[in-house]
Amino acid sequence: MSGSNLSAELSFALDVASLGGRIAMHHYESSPRAERKNDGTWVTEADWAVEAQIRLHVARSWPGYNVLGEEEGLTAAGGGAPQPGAPTWVIDPIDGTHSFISEIPVWATLVALRIDDVNVLGVAHAPALGETYDAALGAGARMNGKPIHVDPIEDLGAAQVVSAGAEAFARAGLGSFYLELVGRAWRSRGFGDFWGHMLVARGAAHVMVETELHLWDVAALEPIVTEAGGKVTQLDGSPLSARGSCLTTCGTLHDEVAGLVRSHRPPQAGA
Repeated sequence: MSGSNLSAELSFALDVASLGGRIAMHHYESSPRAERKNDGTWVTEADWAVEAQIRLHVARSWPGYNVLGEEEGLTAAGGGAPQPGAPTWVIDPIDGTHSFISEIPVWATLVALRIDDVNVLGVAHAPALGETYDAALGAGARMNGKPIHVDPIEDLGAAQVVSAGAEAFARAGLGSFYLELVGRAWRSRGFGDFWGHMLVARGAAHVMVETELHLWDVAALEPIVTEAGGKVTQLDGSPLSARGSCLTTCGTLHDEVAGLVRSHRPPQAGA
């Protein structure tokens, strides 16, 4: 399905992401109540409020679709068991919840549409930054309505590498990979969550690495990066999965960075 056939869906995604951003900003400015979930990640009353409102709009506008949200999981648009094979709206109400709690403006409402296991469009709306990114397959990528493109450099020594930090790589047994990557790059910066991927998409950075993401973290980002000319896979170059690592690059450096990952991967148990 091409972008020309997704204009209604993309317009809807932009509208509900903007709605989510307005709800989130209201809470952001009033110190929302927060708590840790069982998996150790944070959730706030704003996460629940944003997802609930977007789900309501999906139920009204796309009743034959499914919804996958970080807080409420996978359901049919109107609730209940998901419909087999139906297109799925994927929602991360606040990507970067810890930044949101800490009043760091690097957070966003992410909305994607997934058809036949392909992420066909995505919106990342970051109201505290004043930035909105969107794309649909075959229709290019934009930031605040203006086309964006990766910076297709070919020398890792000239690249800016971004990540959420070194700690996750050490925990995953990939600390040596991370040190070699940033050591070979021009410089590195800690721009985590959605924003690192968007910096690559708009040509401000060249490599973004993360050890673990869920589908709702990356579904909206993949079409934006790819439509801007970049590439998104797991760290070793394998296809994205519902829960796994993520390597986003300007494209020209992708194979080199994925090769570094494979060379540093810890041996498998029993090998």
